[in-house]
Amino acid sequence: MGLNEAVAIRTAKSGSTKSLRATVLALSLAIALPVVIIGLLLLPLLLGESRQAYLSFTQIYFAAFVPLSFVAMNLLAIDQGEFRFHSYNIQRVIQAAAYPVLLVALWLAGYLTVENAAIAVVSGTGIVALIRLWQAWPGLTIKPTLQEAGELLAQGMRLHATNLAMFLAMQIDKMALVLFSNDTQLGLYVVAVTAASAAQSLFVQTYINVMLPTAAKSGSEIKNIDVILGPLRKLMVLITASTCLMVAVLPFLMPMVFGREYVAAVPYAQVLAVAFAFVGLKNVFIYLFRAWAKNKPGIMGEGITSLILVLGAYPALQSGGVMGLTFLMLFAHALGAMLLLSFLVETTGLSVRRVFGFARG
Repeated sequence: MGLNEAVAIRTAKSGSTKSLRATVLALSLAIALPVVIIGLLLLPLLLGESRQAYLSFTQIYFAAFVPLSFVAMNLLAIDQGEFRFHSYNIQRVIQAAAYPVLLVALWLAGYLTVENAAIAVVSGTGIVALIRLWQAWPGLTIKPTLQEAGELLAQGMRLHATNLAMFLAMQIDKMALVLFSNDTQLGLYVVAVTAASAAQSLFVQTYINVMLPTAAKSGSEIKNIDVILGPLRKLMVLITASTCLMVAVLPFLMPMVFGREYVAAVPYAQVLAVAFAFVGLKNVFIYLFRAWAKNKPGIMGEGITSLILVLGAYPALQSGGVMGLTFLMLFAHALGAMLLLSFLVETTGLSVRRVFGFARG
């Protein structure tokens, strides 16, 4: 629902209120409840007749995972908005590390089953949720406020519209392959996407985690823009360098990691590595606008990307196969990034040269 981002932005911009933690907890549980109810009703249909033996366990797992995930994610966003990144990062690491550590422990002990693996998945989220509840306890004794909940929910819904546009722009290529290609080409493409996106996704997300509250606090005024531009330029250099490196090493890396049978996916991955550099820039620009309470640029940038992919996917596959689709991805995401850059220039009053550091302020 975009609630965690709304919490981080609001906290960074306006500070924490006495009722914030209680309101966020109440809102998280209120949102989780209908999701759980709908999920429990749909699970028998989604599992099918052949997997009904797993229904009870799956329902219990789903009913536990959804509220724990919402509570952990949304309460953790308060740390992000308060710039308490030491606590924020430790709990993110706990959440990520608990699953593989428990899987290895279960395997060594001889207790690795489907059910136990699922419990390992939810354990990291559960641990973080309990830590957040313990740390937030003094604030949870205060009564939540309906006004604050409404404001957070409204902001979260506005942010969620952009989330949907971002999700759609990243799925159209795969949907086109499912509809217009075969399983072999789809498999090669998915492997290429996995390899191509690995380089920049981690540090782009790390930058966004720090930048989101920073941009919300500083605003888009030109007098404060250097707080954003300095790290942004360094990130763009990092994206460019890592993309060049990935294009060079993918012919050696992919057979080593995925096997010789995926050598045919190397050219796809090299083009997609460049495309994902523009995806990274798009995401950075979109989150900048989100921090400044401007959702229209993100929707328009992802909208033009999606439109190009929808209109061009079939002709690209027919004329150039999977390679044609990869070049269409590159063109669509590059155009989306350029459109967002133009919105950034318009919003801040900066020149393109100033944004990239080629001109002084």
